Formats: sequence, structure tokens, C-alpha cells
Amino acid sequence: MLTEKGLTVNGTVTKEEFTTFGLYHFKKFHTITFYFVLVVVFLIFAIPTSTMVELDVYIYFIGLYGVISLVSSLLVLLIGRTAVKVRTSKEYKSDPLIQNKITYTISENDIQQTFGRSAGYFEWSNLRSVHENKDMFRLYVSKSKAIILPKRFFDSSSEIDQFKKLLRDQVDDRKVKFM
Repeated sequence: MLTEKGLTVNGTVTKEEFTTFGLYHFKKFHTITFYFVLVVVFLIFAIPTSTMVELDVYIYFIGLYGVISLVSSLLVLLIGRTAVKVRTSKEYKSDPLIQNKITYTISENDIQQTFGRSAGYFEWSNLRSVHENKDMFRLYVSKSKAIILPKRFFDSSSEIDQFKKLLRDQVDDRKVKFM
């Protein structure tokens, strides 16, 4: 809702949204780990074999090692994603504040976060980075702590557009990553 104070949005972050935030947060790490394991496992098998067998047989082994390394990478990725889901689920259950309705008033000066009788203020300059995903905005105030703003908190797509305009106007372009 747009008021004279600014754009006001509110809602309660669900456990699923908090888990999705965790998956988005670790996506880059999971991608790097996937490719690292893929290459390392492949090389562990391929290098010693290259001196042991003839070329026509080696080509067969290369394919086999490719499959083994791909399966290993997928297994590591699955374990990593499962660990994030378990960790975020436990974190959500242990944090009563995130389970409450939170109201954000977003103005040209700052972002005000209100829950219950408590309030916090974030100046635009305090934001380290801003990321838009298909279902939420993540406004990082530290390396691992973010304001999670699900898009369902906004009443309309025009409010989302107004919010994105405020982000463009108030946050350095290098810190903002829209879809």
C-alpha cells in the first residue's frame, strides 16, 4: 500500500519461503561445488588410467568416468541441498520473530521493519546487495543476513514496480541484481 510515508508491505514469511531463501543463498556455492566435484572425480580416475590402457579402450573409460563423476556431483549437490533444507527448517522453527507478521515501510530515506512492538531501520547505504528472484526479493544487510520480501507481500505488480524503482534510485547499480 502506498502512503505518504512510503510503500508499506506486510506478511509472515512461511517455512517454505525461508527454505527457498536458503537455497537461493547457497546456489552459487552449490554450483561451484558441483563443477569442482565433477572435474576432480573425473581427473582422479582419468589420469592414472591414461598410462595403463590403449587409446581405443581409454575412450570407453573416459565415458565411464564421465558418468561416475556426474553421478558423484549430483549426489554431492543433493546432499548439499538437503542439508540447507534441514538447516533452514530448524532455524525457522527456532526463531519466533521470523514466524510473526512483519510490516515494512519503504521510503526514499530508509526501510522500516516493524514486528509486534519492535521496530528496526535500515538505511539504503546499509544494503550490501539486492537480489530479485521469481518469488522474492533478498536485501542483504550482511554477508548472510537478509531482509526477505516475498512478492506476495505486495498488493499488486505496480507496487513491485514502485519498489524496484526505489531500489534503482537508492542503491548502487552494482549491488542490485534484478531478474
